[in-house]
Amino acid sequence: MPGLMDKLRMIDSATKTQVKQTDRQPVPSETQSCYHRSDRFPISSFCDFRHMSPQILGEIYPLQFPKNIKPSDMLFLDTETTGLSGGAGTIAFEVGLGYISGDHFVVEQFLMRDYPEESVLLKEIEKFMQRFPVLVTFNGRTFDIPLLQNRFLMNRMKDIHPSELHADVLHAARRVWKLRLGKCTLQRLEQAVLGVSREDDLPGELVPQTYFKYLKNGDFSPIEKILEHNRQDVVSLAQLFFFLCKLYDRPDIANEPIDLFAIAKAMEKHGQVCKAKKCYRLAAHGQQRASAFSALAAQEKRGGRTDAAIKLYAAMLTRGDDPVSACEGLAKIYEHQLSDPEQALVYTRQALLLLSEPSITESETVQSNRNALQYRYARLRRKIASDAKA
Repeated sequence: MPGLMDKLRMIDSATKTQVKQTDRQPVPSETQSCYHRSDRFPISSFCDFRHMSPQILGEIYPLQFPKNIKPSDMLFLDTETTGLSGGAGTIAFEVGLGYISGDHFVVEQFLMRDYPEESVLLKEIEKFMQRFPVLVTFNGRTFDIPLLQNRFLMNRMKDIHPSELHADVLHAARRVWKLRLGKCTLQRLEQAVLGVSREDDLPGELVPQTYFKYLKNGDFSPIEKILEHNRQDVVSLAQLFFFLCKLYDRPDIANEPIDLFAIAKAMEKHGQVCKAKKCYRLAAHGQQRASAFSALAAQEKRGGRTDAAIKLYAAMLTRGDDPVSACEGLAKIYEHQLSDPEQALVYTRQALLLLSEPSITESETVQSNRNALQYRYARLRRKIASDAKA
Protein backbone atom coordinates (compact mmCIF):
# COMPACT_ATOMS: atom_id res chain seq x y z
CA MET A 1 0.00 0.00 0.00
CA PRO A 2 2.58 2.56 -1.12
CA GLY A 3 2.09 6.18 -0.16
CA LEU A 4 -0.67 5.55 2.36
CA MET A 5 1.29 6.65 5.40
CA ASP A 6 2.47 9.81 3.68
CA LYS A 7 -1.11 11.01 4.21
CA LEU A 8 -0.86 10.54 7.96
CA ARG A 9 0.50 13.80 9.24
CA MET A 10 1.34 15.13 12.65
CA ILE A 11 1.52 18.87 12.26
CA ASP A 12 2.56 21.15 15.06
CA SER A 13 0.38 24.28 15.15
CA ALA A 14 3.44 26.52 15.23
CA THR A 15 5.76 24.87 12.74
CA LYS A 16 3.29 22.98 10.49
CA THR A 17 6.01 20.38 10.00
CA GLN A 18 4.91 17.12 8.36
CA VAL A 19 6.04 13.92 10.02
CA LYS A 20 6.87 10.99 7.75
CA GLN A 21 6.62 7.31 8.60
CA THR A 22 9.61 5.22 9.60
CA ASP A 23 9.99 1.55 10.48
CA ARG A 24 6.74 0.31 9.01
CA GLN A 25 5.64 -3.19 10.09
CA PRO A 26 2.27 -3.89 8.46
CA VAL A 27 2.42 -7.69 8.30
CA PRO A 28 1.03 -9.61 11.29
CA SER A 29 3.15 -12.28 12.89
CA GLU A 30 2.12 -15.87 12.20
CA THR A 31 2.09 -16.56 15.95
CA GLN A 32 -0.55 -13.90 16.62
CA SER A 33 -4.20 -14.81 16.80
CA CYS A 34 -5.42 -11.38 15.79
CA TYR A 35 -4.16 -8.86 13.29
CA HIS A 36 -1.43 -6.59 14.65
CA ARG A 37 0.25 -3.64 13.04
CA SER A 38 2.94 -1.33 14.44
CA ASP A 39 4.02 2.05 13.06
CA ARG A 40 6.67 4.41 14.40
CA PHE A 41 6.87 8.17 13.89
CA PRO A 42 9.65 10.60 14.84
CA ILE A 43 8.46 12.89 17.62
CA SER A 44 10.50 15.90 16.50
CA SER A 45 7.43 17.92 15.50
CA PHE A 46 5.31 17.14 18.55
CA CYS A 47 4.73 20.07 20.90
CA ASP A 48 7.61 20.56 23.29
CA PHE A 49 7.21 17.97 26.04
CA ARG A 50 8.72 20.38 28.57
CA HIS A 51 5.33 22.07 28.85
CA MET A 52 3.89 18.91 30.44
CA SER A 53 4.20 18.91 34.21
CA PRO A 54 2.10 17.67 37.15
CA GLN A 55 0.95 21.26 37.80
CA ILE A 56 -0.10 21.90 34.19
CA LEU A 57 -1.83 18.54 33.92
CA GLY A 58 -3.65 19.26 37.17
CA GLU A 59 -4.91 22.54 35.76
CA ILE A 60 -6.30 20.81 32.67
CA TYR A 61 -7.71 17.63 34.22
CA PRO A 62 -9.30 17.14 37.67
CA LEU A 63 -6.68 14.57 38.67
CA GLN A 64 -3.70 14.34 41.01
CA PHE A 65 -0.69 13.45 38.88
CA PRO A 66 2.55 12.16 40.47
CA LYS A 67 5.51 14.51 40.66
CA ASN A 68 7.67 12.24 38.51
CA ILE A 69 5.17 11.99 35.63
CA LYS A 70 6.79 11.62 32.18
CA PRO A 71 5.46 11.81 28.60
CA SER A 72 6.37 8.13 28.22
CA ASP A 73 3.86 7.30 30.98
CA MET A 74 0.94 8.10 28.67
CA LEU A 75 -1.06 5.48 26.76
CA PHE A 76 -3.24 7.01 24.04
CA LEU A 77 -6.23 4.80 23.18
CA ASP A 78 -8.88 4.93 20.48
CA THR A 79 -11.35 2.25 19.36
CA GLU A 80 -13.24 1.42 16.18
CA THR A 81 -16.53 -0.29 16.91
CA THR A 82 -19.43 -2.14 15.31
CA GLY A 83 -21.80 0.61 16.44
CA LEU A 84 -21.60 4.30 17.26
CA SER A 85 -24.07 4.40 20.16
CA GLY A 86 -22.65 1.68 22.38
CA GLY A 87 -24.91 -0.94 23.91
CA ALA A 88 -24.53 -4.61 24.83
CA GLY A 89 -24.13 -5.74 21.22
CA THR A 90 -21.44 -3.23 20.31
CA ILE A 91 -17.91 -4.60 19.93
CA ALA A 92 -14.55 -2.84 19.65
CA PHE A 93 -13.26 -4.78 16.67
CA GLU A 94 -10.11 -2.63 16.39
CA VAL A 95 -8.11 -0.78 19.04
CA GLY A 96 -5.33 1.70 18.38
CA LEU A 97 -2.75 2.40 21.09
CA GLY A 98 -0.10 5.11 21.02
CA TYR A 99 2.88 5.72 23.28
CA ILE A 100 6.30 7.34 23.30
CA SER A 101 9.33 5.09 23.00
CA GLY A 102 12.70 6.79 22.78
CA ASP A 103 12.66 9.22 19.87
CA HIS A 104 9.49 7.82 18.34
CA PHE A 105 5.76 7.85 18.81
CA VAL A 106 4.55 4.27 18.33
CA VAL A 107 1.07 3.30 17.19
CA GLU A 108 0.07 -0.31 17.83
CA GLN A 109 -3.16 -1.53 16.22
CA PHE A 110 -5.02 -4.73 17.04
CA LEU A 111 -7.91 -5.94 14.92
CA MET A 112 -10.08 -9.03 15.17
CA ARG A 113 -10.52 -10.62 11.77
CA ASP A 114 -13.51 -12.54 13.09
CA TYR A 115 -15.45 -12.75 16.34
CA PRO A 116 -13.43 -15.66 17.86
CA GLU A 117 -10.38 -13.35 17.91
CA GLU A 118 -12.00 -10.85 20.27
CA SER A 119 -10.63 -12.41 23.46
CA VAL A 120 -7.10 -12.36 22.04
CA LEU A 121 -7.46 -8.69 21.13
CA LEU A 122 -8.73 -7.87 24.61
CA LYS A 123 -5.81 -9.67 26.25
CA GLU A 124 -3.39 -7.59 24.19
CA ILE A 125 -5.17 -4.38 25.23
CA GLU A 126 -5.09 -5.47 28.87
CA LYS A 127 -1.31 -5.86 28.74
CA PHE A 128 -0.87 -2.29 27.54
CA MET A 129 -3.37 -0.86 30.05
CA GLN A 130 -1.46 -2.53 32.89
CA ARG A 131 1.85 -1.25 31.55
CA PHE A 132 1.13 2.50 31.44
CA PRO A 133 0.15 4.56 34.53
CA VAL A 134 -1.84 7.21 32.60
CA LEU A 135 -4.61 6.60 30.06
CA VAL A 136 -5.49 9.30 27.53
CA THR A 137 -8.65 9.12 25.39
CA PHE A 138 -11.08 11.30 23.48
CA ASN A 139 -14.52 10.73 25.02
CA GLY A 140 -13.15 7.52 26.49
CA ARG A 141 -14.81 7.97 29.86
CA THR A 142 -18.23 7.87 28.25
CA PHE A 143 -17.68 5.51 25.34
CA ASP A 144 -14.42 3.59 24.81
CA ILE A 145 -13.61 2.44 28.33
CA PRO A 146 -17.16 1.38 29.39
CA LEU A 147 -17.41 -0.51 26.10
CA LEU A 148 -14.09 -2.32 26.65
CA GLN A 149 -15.00 -3.14 30.26
CA ASN A 150 -18.28 -4.63 29.06
CA ARG A 151 -16.43 -6.77 26.49
CA PHE A 152 -13.97 -7.96 29.15
CA LEU A 153 -16.96 -9.08 31.20
CA MET A 154 -18.69 -10.77 28.26
CA ASN A 155 -15.48 -12.70 27.52
CA ARG A 156 -15.32 -13.90 31.13
CA MET A 157 -12.12 -12.00 31.76
CA LYS A 158 -11.39 -10.41 35.11
CA ASP A 159 -12.84 -6.95 35.56
CA ILE A 160 -10.26 -4.57 34.13
CA HIS A 161 -10.12 -1.20 35.82
CA PRO A 162 -8.19 1.39 33.80
CA SER A 163 -5.83 3.73 35.54
CA GLU A 164 -7.45 6.25 37.85
CA LEU A 165 -5.31 8.75 35.96
CA HIS A 166 -7.60 8.85 32.93
CA ALA A 167 -7.25 12.12 31.01
CA ASP A 168 -10.24 12.58 28.69
CA VAL A 169 -9.12 15.20 26.17
CA LEU A 170 -12.65 15.83 24.88
CA HIS A 171 -13.79 17.63 28.02
CA ALA A 172 -10.58 19.65 28.27
CA ALA A 173 -10.86 20.61 24.60
CA ARG A 174 -14.47 21.73 24.99
CA ARG A 175 -13.52 24.08 27.81
CA VAL A 176 -11.00 25.81 25.54
CA TRP A 177 -12.51 25.69 22.04
CA LYS A 178 -16.28 25.25 22.31
CA LEU A 179 -16.90 29.01 22.39
CA ARG A 180 -15.18 29.38 19.03
CA LEU A 181 -15.83 26.08 17.30
CA GLY A 182 -19.10 24.90 18.75
CA LYS A 183 -18.89 21.19 18.00
CA CYS A 184 -15.56 19.81 19.21
CA THR A 185 -15.07 16.57 17.29
CA LEU A 186 -11.54 15.27 16.95
CA GLN A 187 -11.44 16.03 13.22
CA ARG A 188 -12.82 19.54 13.77
CA LEU A 189 -10.06 20.17 16.32
CA GLU A 190 -7.48 18.72 13.94
CA GLN A 191 -8.36 21.30 11.32
CA ALA A 192 -8.86 24.34 13.54
CA VAL A 193 -6.14 23.75 16.14
CA LEU A 194 -3.50 21.39 14.72
CA GLY A 195 -3.80 22.47 11.09
CA VAL A 196 -4.35 18.90 9.85
CA SER A 197 -6.62 18.22 6.88
CA ARG A 198 -7.30 14.55 6.19
CA GLU A 199 -7.15 13.35 2.61
CA ASP A 200 -9.38 10.54 1.37
CA ASP A 201 -10.37 9.68 4.94
CA LEU A 202 -13.06 7.12 5.69
CA PRO A 203 -15.88 8.90 7.57
CA GLY A 204 -16.41 7.52 11.05
CA GLU A 205 -20.06 6.71 10.41
CA LEU A 206 -19.02 4.32 7.61
CA VAL A 207 -16.60 2.32 9.76
CA PRO A 208 -19.12 -0.26 11.11
CA GLN A 209 -20.64 -1.10 7.74
CA THR A 210 -17.17 -1.33 6.17
CA TYR A 211 -16.16 -3.88 8.79
CA PHE A 212 -19.35 -5.90 8.35
CA LYS A 213 -18.77 -5.96 4.60
CA TYR A 214 -15.27 -7.34 5.20
CA LEU A 215 -16.67 -10.10 7.44
CA LYS A 216 -19.02 -11.03 4.63
CA ASN A 217 -16.68 -11.01 1.62
CA GLY A 218 -13.20 -11.30 3.20
CA ASP A 219 -11.77 -8.37 1.22
CA PHE A 220 -9.19 -6.78 3.54
CA SER A 221 -8.41 -3.71 1.40
CA PRO A 222 -11.25 -1.56 2.83
CA ILE A 223 -9.99 -2.43 6.33
CA GLU A 224 -6.80 -0.57 5.47
CA LYS A 225 -8.91 2.60 5.33
CA ILE A 226 -10.21 1.89 8.84
CA LEU A 227 -6.67 1.36 10.12
CA GLU A 228 -5.51 4.58 8.48
CA HIS A 229 -8.45 6.47 10.03
CA ASN A 230 -7.68 5.03 13.46
CA ARG A 231 -3.93 5.79 13.24
CA GLN A 232 -4.68 9.42 12.49
CA ASP A 233 -7.09 9.51 15.44
CA VAL A 234 -4.41 8.19 17.80
CA VAL A 235 -1.76 10.58 16.47
CA SER A 236 -4.09 13.59 16.63
CA LEU A 237 -5.15 12.64 20.15
CA ALA A 238 -1.52 12.72 21.28
CA GLN A 239 -0.86 15.99 19.44
CA LEU A 240 -3.89 17.62 21.02
CA PHE A 241 -2.94 16.38 24.47
CA PHE A 242 0.53 17.92 24.35
CA PHE A 243 -0.72 21.09 22.65
CA LEU A 244 -3.16 21.65 25.53
CA CYS A 245 -0.21 21.39 27.94
CA LYS A 246 1.65 24.02 25.94
CA LEU A 247 -1.39 26.27 25.77
CA TYR A 248 -2.00 26.16 29.53
CA ASP A 249 1.69 26.76 30.21
CA ARG A 250 2.00 29.52 27.59
CA PRO A 251 -1.50 30.96 27.01
CA ASP A 252 0.03 33.88 25.12
CA ILE A 253 0.54 31.56 22.12
CA ALA A 254 -3.23 31.39 21.53
CA ASN A 255 -4.10 32.96 18.19
CA GLU A 256 -7.74 33.70 19.04
CA PRO A 257 -8.81 36.02 21.89
CA ILE A 258 -11.96 33.94 22.36
CA ASP A 259 -9.76 30.92 23.17
CA LEU A 260 -7.86 32.96 25.73
CA PHE A 261 -11.12 34.02 27.32
CA ALA A 262 -12.28 30.39 27.50
CA ILE A 263 -8.97 29.31 29.05
CA ALA A 264 -9.28 32.10 31.61
CA LYS A 265 -12.77 30.94 32.59
CA ALA A 266 -11.52 27.37 33.00
CA MET A 267 -8.52 28.47 35.06
CA GLU A 268 -10.63 30.68 37.30
CA LYS A 269 -13.08 27.82 37.88
CA HIS A 270 -10.19 25.63 39.05
CA GLY A 271 -8.83 28.31 41.39
CA GLN A 272 -5.98 29.52 39.18
CA VAL A 273 -6.90 33.17 39.81
CA CYS A 274 -3.59 34.81 38.87
CA LYS A 275 -3.22 32.88 35.62
CA ALA A 276 -6.87 33.53 34.80
CA LYS A 277 -6.35 37.27 35.29
CA LYS A 278 -3.38 37.20 32.91
CA CYS A 279 -5.47 35.43 30.28
CA TYR A 280 -8.38 37.86 30.70
CA ARG A 281 -6.01 40.78 30.15
CA LEU A 282 -4.56 39.15 27.05
CA ALA A 283 -8.07 38.47 25.72
CA ALA A 284 -9.05 42.10 26.34
CA HIS A 285 -6.88 43.19 23.39
CA GLY A 286 -9.26 41.60 20.88
CA GLN A 287 -12.96 41.19 20.21
CA GLN A 288 -13.47 39.69 23.65
CA ARG A 289 -12.63 43.01 25.32
CA ALA A 290 -16.08 43.56 26.84
CA SER A 291 -16.38 40.01 28.17
CA ALA A 292 -12.81 40.09 29.47
CA PHE A 293 -13.25 43.41 31.29
CA SER A 294 -16.54 42.23 32.78
CA ALA A 295 -14.91 39.01 34.02
CA LEU A 296 -11.95 40.93 35.42
CA ALA A 297 -14.27 43.33 37.24
CA ALA A 298 -16.25 40.44 38.72
CA GLN A 299 -12.98 38.82 39.79
CA GLU A 300 -11.81 42.01 41.50
CA LYS A 301 -15.14 42.35 43.26
CA ARG A 302 -15.01 38.80 44.58
CA GLY A 303 -11.50 39.50 45.85
CA GLY A 304 -12.73 42.54 47.79
CA ARG A 305 -10.98 45.03 45.49
CA THR A 306 -14.01 47.24 44.97
CA ASP A 307 -12.15 50.29 43.61
CA ALA A 308 -10.46 48.21 40.93
CA ALA A 309 -13.80 46.69 39.92
CA ILE A 310 -15.41 50.14 39.65
CA LYS A 311 -12.58 51.36 37.40
CA LEU A 312 -13.02 48.39 35.09
CA TYR A 313 -16.79 48.83 34.83
CA ALA A 314 -16.29 52.57 34.27
CA ALA A 315 -13.85 51.84 31.44
CA MET A 316 -16.49 49.61 29.85
CA LEU A 317 -19.03 52.42 30.00
CA THR A 318 -16.59 54.92 28.49
CA ARG A 319 -15.81 52.61 25.58
CA GLY A 320 -19.38 51.42 25.11
CA ASP A 321 -18.38 47.79 25.84
CA ASP A 322 -21.54 46.00 26.99
CA PRO A 323 -22.76 49.09 28.89
CA VAL A 324 -25.82 47.29 30.29
CA SER A 325 -23.64 44.71 32.02
CA ALA A 326 -21.33 47.48 33.26
CA CYS A 327 -24.23 49.47 34.72
CA GLU A 328 -25.65 46.39 36.37
CA GLY A 329 -22.25 45.55 37.86
CA LEU A 330 -21.85 49.07 39.20
CA ALA A 331 -25.38 49.03 40.64
CA LYS A 332 -24.61 45.86 42.59
CA ILE A 333 -21.36 47.27 43.95
CA TYR A 334 -22.93 50.53 45.10
CA GLU A 335 -25.85 48.72 46.71
CA HIS A 336 -24.09 45.82 48.42
CA GLN A 337 -20.44 46.81 48.89
CA LEU A 338 -20.74 50.60 49.30
CA SER A 339 -24.26 50.79 50.81
CA ASP A 340 -25.19 53.64 48.45
CA PRO A 341 -28.70 52.83 47.13
CA GLU A 342 -29.07 56.28 45.48
CA GLN A 343 -26.07 55.72 43.19
CA ALA A 344 -27.14 52.12 42.65
CA LEU A 345 -30.52 53.43 41.49
CA VAL A 346 -28.80 55.80 39.02
CA TYR A 347 -26.94 52.93 37.34
CA THR A 348 -30.02 50.68 37.37
CA ARG A 349 -32.03 53.41 35.64
CA GLN A 350 -29.27 53.88 33.08
CA ALA A 351 -29.25 50.16 32.34
CA LEU A 352 -33.04 50.14 31.87
CA LEU A 353 -32.80 53.10 29.49
CA LEU A 354 -30.20 51.26 27.42
CA LEU A 355 -32.42 48.17 27.26
CA SER A 356 -35.43 50.27 26.23
CA GLU A 357 -33.84 51.18 22.91
CA PRO A 358 -35.91 49.71 20.06
CA SER A 359 -34.76 46.49 18.42
CA ILE A 360 -36.10 44.42 15.52
CA THR A 361 -35.71 41.23 17.51
CA GLU A 362 -35.57 40.75 21.24
CA SER A 363 -34.19 37.61 22.83
CA GLU A 364 -35.55 35.99 25.97
CA THR A 365 -32.27 36.91 27.67
CA VAL A 366 -32.89 40.63 27.07
CA GLN A 367 -36.42 40.37 28.44
CA SER A 368 -35.22 38.41 31.46
CA ASN A 369 -32.50 40.99 32.11
CA ARG A 370 -35.01 43.80 31.84
CA ASN A 371 -37.33 42.10 34.32
CA ALA A 372 -34.47 41.65 36.79
CA LEU A 373 -33.45 45.30 36.46
CA GLN A 374 -37.04 46.49 36.90
CA TYR A 375 -37.29 44.42 40.07
CA ARG A 376 -34.00 45.89 41.30
CA TYR A 377 -35.18 49.43 40.43
CA ALA A 378 -38.43 49.01 42.39
CA ARG A 379 -36.64 47.49 45.35
CA LEU A 380 -34.06 50.28 45.48
CA ARG A 381 -36.80 52.92 45.39
CA ARG A 382 -38.59 51.25 48.29
CA LYS A 383 -35.32 51.06 50.23
CA ILE A 384 -34.53 54.72 49.64
CA ALA A 385 -38.07 55.74 50.67
CA SER A 386 -37.84 53.59 53.81
CA ASP A 387 -34.47 55.10 54.75
CA ALA A 388 -35.87 58.61 54.28
CA LYS A 389 -38.71 57.92 56.73
CA ALA A 390 -36.36 56.46 59.36
